[in-house]
Amino acid sequence: MPMTGNRFTLSSIAFGVSFGITLGLSQGSLLGAIGSGSLTFLSSQIGCIIASRQPTDSDDEELGWRIEEIRGHIRSLQNRRADAYNDLTQLSQERDRVSATLRALQGQMHQLQSRNNLSGNLSGNPSSTLSTNLSQPVSPSWNLSKPSTRRTMAEIQSSEALIKNSEAQITSLEREEADLTRSLSATLSTQQWAEAQLINTTTELNQIMAQVAEQKANKTQILNEITQLETDRKSIKKELETLQAEVQSLDLYRQELTRLAKSAEPVQDQVTAGTASLQTAITQLQDQISSLHGELETLETQILDRRTQKNSLDLELVTLRTQKENIEAINLVSLDPWQDAVVVNNKANGRSPNGKSNGSSNSPSDSTAPAELDFSQEPNLDATWVKFATLLPDYEVQALTAIARHASPAQRLKQIAEANLTMPELLIDSINERALEVVGDILLEPSAQPGVPIIAQEYEGAIQAILRTYDRTLKAQSEA
Repeated sequence: MPMTGNRFTLSSIAFGVSFGITLGLSQGSLLGAIGSGSLTFLSSQIGCIIASRQPTDSDDEELGWRIEEIRGHIRSLQNRRADAYNDLTQLSQERDRVSATLRALQGQMHQLQSRNNLSGNLSGNPSSTLSTNLSQPVSPSWNLSKPSTRRTMAEIQSSEALIKNSEAQITSLEREEADLTRSLSATLSTQQWAEAQLINTTTELNQIMAQVAEQKANKTQILNEITQLETDRKSIKKELETLQAEVQSLDLYRQELTRLAKSAEPVQDQVTAGTASLQTAITQLQDQISSLHGELETLETQILDRRTQKNSLDLELVTLRTQKENIEAINLVSLDPWQDAVVVNNKANGRSPNGKSNGSSNSPSDSTAPAELDFSQEPNLDATWVKFATLLPDYEVQALTAIARHASPAQRLKQIAEANLTMPELLIDSINERALEVVGDILLEPSAQPGVPIIAQEYEGAIQAILRTYDRTLKAQSEA
């Protein structure tokens, strides 16, 4: 935590110094000073982080010296263990030699003891009988059949001296064996201590090597972080340069605005002076707009009246045509009674006796539609479209043909509308109303050319099928 506080304090001081210097040099450019101070603050933070995480050269030298010292200690322990092993081998050989010598001396002593025992059995205890034999007179043995078993004093004394020497040698050898055993135990203890020290030193070396590997990994990570920070610093530097360029452009723009504001002050005075006259003109325009709205409402009322009159005239015209057709039918019946069935059939199909459509819509003036349509060759045509086709008057079929098959159907639509005492707009609205009533959607949509509709893209196939059916039926009637 203190390291973090010191780092933040140092970065804050660097930010303040950079901000003050940049603000003084840029003559009041606050944004540029803030950008420069921010870059200095970030750079100082990066430097502090790198300095706090990167190991120093003295630490690396101390660590290397410690590793070399431990390696030297390990080598000395290995040498001491080899020396101890050699000493142990020599002591073992010496012990074996002393043991062999001791066994040889013991064998000799046993031989001497056996000889003394043998002589004792013959002449008694050599040490006790010697004085007895010296104090008592020796009576000569008159048994000539047995060998003489008497020993001279010199032989007895030499045997005793030899036994004492052997015992002294055995004692000294036992002392040497005890010393060798103690030396061997000390050597074994030294060897065990050396092995324990070697194990501890090896463990410590492994720990140090692990620390070294960890420090290397940390160093690699720090280098990667330094690389990333350097990349970030470059990107921030580029952004700072961009911001400085923008700040300079904004300063120029601000200066230009200041200059324009100073130059616009006379214009502002003129605008303020002309505001009253403009307000008066606006009031006059509003009055004119109000009067124009009144005239527009009057014109709309007149248009509605004209449309009402037209509709009433259309109804009267339809009624008159119906009466005319009825009269013609009566006249035809009176002239030729054999045509009665044809007239009745045509009326059932909504058509006049001359083959033209009969109904609420006007008949076309230049073409006659078939009395009965055969949709057997259009198996993909839905029943809804079949019903829509049977409800279409001839002039609406002509209008659909012009829209579907002519690149510029405006003139043709106008001719069809004039022939049926209507307008192209009303003709299009009538077709859309039938489609909306039967199909459930409008059929004709407005196009980029004013007053010229187009067939909706999803219904083009059905319309082309209906028109092909009309063409086939008309062709069959003409051939018949």
